[in-house]
Amino acid sequence: MHNPSSHNVAFVGYDQIQLLDIFGPLEAFKCANRVIKSTPYHTFIVSEYDTFVSESGVRVCSDHKFSEAMNIDTLVVTGGRGTRIPAIANRCISWINEQFESASRVISVCSGVFLLGNHPYLNGKEVVTHWSLADLLQKTFPHLDVNHNRLFIKQGKFHSSAGVLTGIDLALNLIEADHGVDVATYVAKHLITYLKRSGHQSQFSEPLKFQSTNNSHIDRINRWLIDHYSDPITVSQLAENVHISERHLNRVIQGHFNMSASKYIEHIKLEQSKVYLAKQNTAVDATASMVGYASSDAFRRSFKRKYGIAPHTYQLRFQGEM
Repeated sequence: MHNPSSHNVAFVGYDQIQLLDIFGPLEAFKCANRVIKSTPYHTFIVSEYDTFVSESGVRVCSDHKFSEAMNIDTLVVTGGRGTRIPAIANRCISWINEQFESASRVISVCSGVFLLGNHPYLNGKEVVTHWSLADLLQKTFPHLDVNHNRLFIKQGKFHSSAGVLTGIDLALNLIEADHGVDVATYVAKHLITYLKRSGHQSQFSEPLKFQSTNNSHIDRINRWLIDHYSDPITVSQLAENVHISERHLNRVIQGHFNMSASKYIEHIKLEQSKVYLAKQNTAVDATASMVGYASSDAFRRSFKRKYGIAPHTYQLRFQGEM
């Protein structure tokens, strides 16, 4: 277990940053302090100047400037468009590289990994970023092993996370490592993330009803799946009902979600199963039937493989008392 006593967590700020990349994980650490009723995490924002402007135009005040000496235990390198603008990124990289050496943990959130890509520590390491930037990251830094699916990945003292809210998932994972699963679960509930997501979980885990696309095929696929997730569904049935060939169906889903059609069908069923499991009186066996699984054993295996946790354990953690 990490020694979290008086643990300094620094968030790197710069122009054109994504605000949620900072304030999502920061709030998770602050919430852990409230749950523990002490201050194991001292969080602060550090940047080149006294203030910086986010992607959304909000001006943020820094607690410290790069030029100030400070002790950093966990360095959080957050993402945003500024990571791909050389005039902005180059002003951060040398300072980040210096802090990398002394920090006990280094975290990248979303595209923050672009600011770390040339550090020798990451040579040959597996990393993750938002799925829409994965190809660009691999092209820009061919010496990295870019994973296209995971939510977050740990490689020694370096932790990378995918997009925006997955920074909270990673923060919860670190809180669990420092203070145990109960504290992390309480923090997750307080933040209304309900349960820490496993780093092995797919990036494409948003509830289907919140997915919107500019692709008419994907829209038809999603609408049909919303109405039929409780039925046993084959790829051929889905293709027939959305009026495209199986080959084209697989190509469309692979291109949009980086998974096969069969995996996407499974994904939708399992996401809906979490809604049922969150209800107090829905048994696991009943849930399996409600999302179209022929057997509860098959459902349990699929759920554990995708989320890294058994459905019954998920249910207990979700329903546990604060």
